[in-house]
Formats: sequence, C-alpha cells, structure tokens
Amino acid sequence: MRFLNDMLGNLLPEKEEEQVQGSEVIIREAIVTTKIFENDFDTWLGKGMHKGLLDYLKECMTARQVNSDSGVNLYFHESKNSNGLYFRSEQPWETEDYRFLVHLFAQKLRAMQYVPNNAVREVVEEKGVLKINEEYFFKPSLKFRREIPFEQLFGNVSIEHRIKGEQTELIKIMVSTYTDRHYKKPYDFEDFLTEICLP
Repeated sequence: MRFLNDMLGNLLPEKEEEQVQGSEVIIREAIVTTKIFENDFDTWLGKGMHKGLLDYLKECMTARQVNSDSGVNLYFHESKNSNGLYFRSEQPWETEDYRFLVHLFAQKLRAMQYVPNNAVREVVEEKGVLKINEEYFFKPSLKFRREIPFEQLFGNVSIEHRIKGEQTELIKIMVSTYTDRHYKKPYDFEDFLTEICLP
C-alpha cells in the first residue's frame, strides 16, 4: 500500500498527509511582503526577467492543449467547478524567480479587480529537510457583491508554491467557481490563462 501511495503521490500534485511520521511544523505564519522583496522584485521586473518564464509557460500551455500526451512540464486540471494548472521548476530559473513569478501573478489578479483574502506560509521539517508551502487566496472585490446575481469574474483563485530545501518543487494555480443562481456565469478560463501570461 505504501508503494501505491508513493506512486500516486508522484503523479498527482496533492498535498501530503498532514501528519507524516517524523515531520514537525516549525512555522505557520501570514505572508507579509517586505520592502526588500518589493525592491528586488522591481529590479527583476525592470530587467525583463519575467518575460522568458512567461513565454515558456505559454509555450507549455499551447503544447499541452494541442496534445494532452505532450511531455511538457505543465499539466491542466479540469472538473465541474474548478480549473487550474500546475508545473514543476525547471532550469535556468531558480526559487527566487518562482517567488517573483507568484508575486507577479498576485499583481495581475489585483489588476483584474481581485483582492487578497489570505496568504499563509507553513514550514515543516521532514526527515531533516525543510519543506515550505506558501498559499495565496484571492476573491473578487466586494464591490461585485452589491447586486444578485453576483459577479464572480473568473472565480476564486488560489496559488500554491511548494519548496523543498532551497528548490521550488511545484506551483499550482486553481480557479474555483460557483454554479448556483446567486452568481453570474464565470469568465472563460482560457481568458484567465491569457491574462496571467501577459508580459
């Protein structure tokens, strides 16, 4: 059974069990962006460092959409009320690049009239290795809650950044929608992908 769980764990980017034997939660805290981080991010953006990474993601998305069996490092999730994608880190990008990418996604969401609802970092030590999980949650601005049916934009958005040791393992973006009569139909997920990948 352990072998089967290990195999499935490698195939699906689901969270591991909360209490893994030999693991200990060291930190669970709200993520607060520092001025130093903002300055470093502005420098990264100013040098156009984001463009190559965004172009690579677009290329992977296109390849996956054209051929679902493509060997690219990006996967889509589709279900009735949620859509998303996830990808693992690749060279030449480093963890700092992926942290800045997540911050860039957050800026793009704000520009689309989303507001941050929660941002949490959890650091776990497992068998002597530090694992960091950073999660960000965004909802449409409350101004969209004035009239029924409510405008839900693309839906609620969550971004997860998993780091093992000093290396990014995975970034996952999920968009969850409402289908009841209190909400308007969500915007198309394809348009969401276009928006987050704009340089």
